[in-house]
Amino acid sequence: MRHRAWALARLAKPSLFPAFIAVAVVFTGGYFFEQQNRENFRNELNSNVQNELNLVSLRLQSEINNNITALRGFANSFAVDPNMAQPLFDQLATKLLIQNPQMVRVSAAPDAVIRMTFPLKGNERMIGTDFKKFRSSRVAIDRAESRAKPILAGPVRLPSGRTGFNLFSPVFTRTDNSLVFWGFMEAVIDERDIYTNAGLIDAGKHSDEADGGHRHTNIQLAIRDVSVKNSIQDAFFGDTDLFEKSPVIRQLQLPGGTWELAAIPADGWAQEPANSTWLETAIFIAAAIIIIPIFLTGGFVNERQRNIAKLRARERELLTVSHRLNLALESSKIGIWEIDLDTQTRSWDERMYHLHGLPPGGGDPSYAEWRGSVHQDDIRAASLTLFRALDEDLEYRSQYRVVMADGRIHHVRNAGSTHVGADGKAKITGISWDVTDDVMMTEQLRTAKAVADQKNAELEDALTGLSEREQQLEAITRRLDLALDSYQCGMWEADLDAGVTYWDERMHQLYGLTYVDGITSHETWINTIHPDDREETLSSVGHTISTGLPYVQASRVVLTDGTIRHIRSVGKIHEAPGGNRKLIGIAFDISDDVLLTDELRTAKAMAEAKNGELADAKDRIEHNALHDPLTGLGNRRMLDKELEALSAARKDGLQNIAILHIDLDRFKQINDTLGHAAGDAMLVHASKILRANVRAGDIVARIGGDEFVVLAANPPSKIFLSSLSERIIAQMRQPVDYNGFPCRFGVSIGIACAGNMAIDERQLLVNADIALYRAKESGRNRHEFFTEALQAEIITTKRIADEILEGIEQNQFVAWYQPQFDAGTLRLSGVEALVRWNHPREGVLTPDKFLHIAEELNVVATIDRIVLDRSLIDAMRWAALGIDVPKISVNVSAKRLSDDLLLNSLQGLSFKPGQLSFELVESIFLDESDDIVTANIEGIKKLGIDIEIDDFGTGHTSIVSLLKIKPKRLKIDRQLVAPILNSRNEQALIRSIIEIGRSLGIETVAEGVETMEHAEMLGLLGCDLLQGYAFAKPLSFDKFVEFANKDALQLAS
Repeated sequence: MRHRAWALARLAKPSLFPAFIAVAVVFTGGYFFEQQNRENFRNELNSNVQNELNLVSLRLQSEINNNITALRGFANSFAVDPNMAQPLFDQLATKLLIQNPQMVRVSAAPDAVIRMTFPLKGNERMIGTDFKKFRSSRVAIDRAESRAKPILAGPVRLPSGRTGFNLFSPVFTRTDNSLVFWGFMEAVIDERDIYTNAGLIDAGKHSDEADGGHRHTNIQLAIRDVSVKNSIQDAFFGDTDLFEKSPVIRQLQLPGGTWELAAIPADGWAQEPANSTWLETAIFIAAAIIIIPIFLTGGFVNERQRNIAKLRARERELLTVSHRLNLALESSKIGIWEIDLDTQTRSWDERMYHLHGLPPGGGDPSYAEWRGSVHQDDIRAASLTLFRALDEDLEYRSQYRVVMADGRIHHVRNAGSTHVGADGKAKITGISWDVTDDVMMTEQLRTAKAVADQKNAELEDALTGLSEREQQLEAITRRLDLALDSYQCGMWEADLDAGVTYWDERMHQLYGLTYVDGITSHETWINTIHPDDREETLSSVGHTISTGLPYVQASRVVLTDGTIRHIRSVGKIHEAPGGNRKLIGIAFDISDDVLLTDELRTAKAMAEAKNGELADAKDRIEHNALHDPLTGLGNRRMLDKELEALSAARKDGLQNIAILHIDLDRFKQINDTLGHAAGDAMLVHASKILRANVRAGDIVARIGGDEFVVLAANPPSKIFLSSLSERIIAQMRQPVDYNGFPCRFGVSIGIACAGNMAIDERQLLVNADIALYRAKESGRNRHEFFTEALQAEIITTKRIADEILEGIEQNQFVAWYQPQFDAGTLRLSGVEALVRWNHPREGVLTPDKFLHIAEELNVVATIDRIVLDRSLIDAMRWAALGIDVPKISVNVSAKRLSDDLLLNSLQGLSFKPGQLSFELVESIFLDESDDIVTANIEGIKKLGIDIEIDDFGTGHTSIVSLLKIKPKRLKIDRQLVAPILNSRNEQALIRSIIEIGRSLGIETVAEGVETMEHAEMLGLLGCDLLQGYAFAKPLSFDKFVEFANKDALQLAS
């Protein structure tokens, strides 16, 4: 960086004086021009501010004059009608405020006291205000009255918290051709609206078109009141300090005073012209345009002279260096070469010919001459090295062998690099020198180094092997010592020829002896052995000495304190280098092992005893898993295993097998009344009866609470099975004494047989269960055989059950209606809604075809709700057709009446009180009624639904139940109605029912009225309502509409 700066200074030095004169002239002229530009800008800025201020003052005066004119018009209305009524005042004031949005309030003040104001809301406290009480308003109204002109005062604080101006316009009325002062019209003008419309604050920018093309200048504005010369107030708009900043001043003459407006540019007077930067830039550019050529011209001339001097100096240096290089190359025998990359032409000096063993030539040897001098094995490598250096633009480095004319081999090393010559051609130039001595010296050193490395490696291997063997021996010794010490092993050695025995310290510790010098006599050793083990120990030693076999002996050692220690000795015969035979070995304490062995032996005996117990427990568990713990009979699992075994033994399935599925009747009552202990006793009794009656090979199993199964293989005949079942039934029916209570129960038996046709074991159980269901359904205490007809019936029942569920989903259940008539007038008094099933294949079905199956499916309550909803809908349709049906009776099942959610489901139904009745079967109303049933009945009655007892006279209803339930009606069963024409007893019975009902305030309905004679008789007996085929069968909705419009009217007439 410093070098560049010095070069630039050296280049510019000759041109400094001319350049300085040029710069001074340019900048002096630019300075005067810039001062004149600033003066013009300030004059223009002052003119623009003055124009903007004039425009603002004109707008402001225009806005105020508009409001004064509007208020004068309103004041003229009061001059004509000083006693203007409030409504007219409000009307005119509303119009005034709409046309002049700046006005927020207008008031009429006769004698300066406000009498009316608009709007009144929010200004109620202004009524009665006297403007003369306040100095600011008193001065204003005095000036307005004296001048007979409107006066603008303010700004003042408004009740809403904003500020505004008071505008007072005096009102004069004409009386007897003379003007009399009446009072003032006062208007409040919102200050912000005035400023906004005048363009003083931003509420939407004025466009150039609205201002007649005026060019706006942003200004700072302040306004103050200077009406009183000696009492100039602070600015009420803008900053008061603005009047001290040399502003443009304009005075605005207004009714009641003078406002002074002051304005300066928004950025102040000291701002720079917009073109100031451009002007300065232009001056600098002009200076540069003049100075730079001066610098360049002088610098280039000076540089040319210096370059010529340098070239001459370099020529002299080059000649000197060339001479020195030639001397150096000659002394070092280095040859110089060059290759033209385009023509592949070589140029050699004389030393290159000498290096390659060639006679001196013309300096341009051919490729063939070079190739002929290079060793055959090095030509390819040398060429590839050259080509790689050229391709990758690298320095050329190579070495090859040269074969001299006398056969000697010289080694030549080459180095070169590519460049572009003075003629513009690409060339590679380099040097070559003889490195034969260096190569030979390197080969000798390499050979000597290889021999030395081999010797060093052999020596190092030998030292390493010796060191490793020493370390291994030391490690073995250390491990042996640690092992003997950790295991408390003692070492001993007996010289058999010399009769001397040596023990180490650990041997003395094992035998409880004191270590002295290690020599131990035979007597010392044998005396420590337990007397019972001495003979065996000596015999084992003698056997080892005589046979040479290893010595292994475990003996008991008696310590000095009498403690017994178990010692095991292990040794072997060893022959020393001197020929002496020695018995060498170790001894170690095995007392813990002996104790552990004894404990293990004891534990093994205990484990064998435990295994026996576990085997017994396993047998018990397996027995319990397959047997009922109460009765000792097989359980369901054992039954399944037996059936699987029989089925596996008979490859085609079960054949000649019979299953008796037995279920105890009334067993639940015994459990509930006498307790589970009594129930268990009955189950044990039943199991004994079953065991006593089956054959030896038959299987009896308890598969449920009170369910048993007898599996009989190869039964002789069905007669045998029937006889067996009858015996079981007869014996089960006999009373059983339990703690002084006679208990009776029965059994129902279902029998399924697998004859010659093979059958699956699961299907056989299902068949027996189906037969049991039929036995219970037929009255219990009996047996039934499974038959194909029974199976078909079950399948049919299943099909109907599925179709019932589908019918509920498909809305196939509908309501039909049987009319009810007043017994005295025979007028239509109601209907009973009856369910019908629109079966897709079998047509309309009555309840006797499906209701018992629906009860098993637990969907009767759902069907009841369908009939109820359909009945209420049809009732509304009858009303729309003009048909009067006073009441509708709907059947409610006992299951639904016991539902604690029944009342919630009835909420929201649309009907009149007394229009809907629920028919309840008589069997529901026992004296001991369910609490839920009783609560539901009371809730139903509170909803306005009447209660009717159906089939009265055939069930269990008592007078107490009637008093408790208090139904609306009793329906006399058709069984009592049918014989009344010929039976006085039946007549008396019905008359009694009717009289009981009347005494309790309960109406009576006779159903099953088949003939008009029955109807006449029931009317004579006092029955209230009649229902039966004598009048009409149950009808669909359409048929009932037709009947109600024709037949019912004829019947009543």
